[in-house]
Amino acid sequence: MRGPAANTVIFDFDGVLLRGDAFALFLRRTAFAGARLPLAVVLLVLLAPIAVIPAFRPWAARWVSRIGLAGRDADELSTELERFGKDLGEEPGRVIGPGLRMIRTHLAAGDRVIVVTACEHTLARTVLDAIGLTGVELVASRIRGPRLIVHNHGATKLAQLADQGVTPPWRVAYSDSLSDLPILRAAEQPVLVNANARQVARARRLLGDRLTTVTWTGGHGPGDPGTPHPTVGDAR
Repeated sequence: MRGPAANTVIFDFDGVLLRGDAFALFLRRTAFAGARLPLAVVLLVLLAPIAVIPAFRPWAARWVSRIGLAGRDADELSTELERFGKDLGEEPGRVIGPGLRMIRTHLAAGDRVIVVTACEHTLARTVLDAIGLTGVELVASRIRGPRLIVHNHGATKLAQLADQGVTPPWRVAYSDSLSDLPILRAAEQPVLVNANARQVARARRLLGDRLTTVTWTGGHGPGDPGTPHPTVGDAR
């Protein structure tokens, strides 16, 4: 562990730094493109009733990814993920500008910043590199060929962080999802990003007055270095 937990800041990826679900976009635009599109439609119809049940979402995600990635060897898949990640990082309006500026503010302050995400590692790493966050640590989901080995979701994020020697409490955690309540609960300052009223109410019941909510809008164009954003300065 490179620094005290008191200086550790955790960022979610999808919905905090990047609009949308990066791996779902990869499946839709690449893995399930062309001749595989009918298979994707059938699969989504069959899994939709199951995927709405929180306990079964990890299982559904494993099957969607496995079927979508079937037929590709590890090297081919890694190349496709890297290519897609680079394009995604440069896509106009895809990066959430305030989130990127906030991460840079924490880095400039000397904080240890770790992006912890359910997104696949190669894809998330390539996007982070493309938006100028090469040195930022990453804890993500892992695949081996078409198989999802580690789905870094919910409480699994805590276990994956512990494997890296990172244990709570951490100073700040940013997420847009209530699936990250274990991460938010372990933070001295939990920050919920772009949440609706129902999400805020539930999080407030569990986290109390420690919870801060922020609304991050505005995009980031390629080459835009961003400007420092006051820490949780847009809290509402």
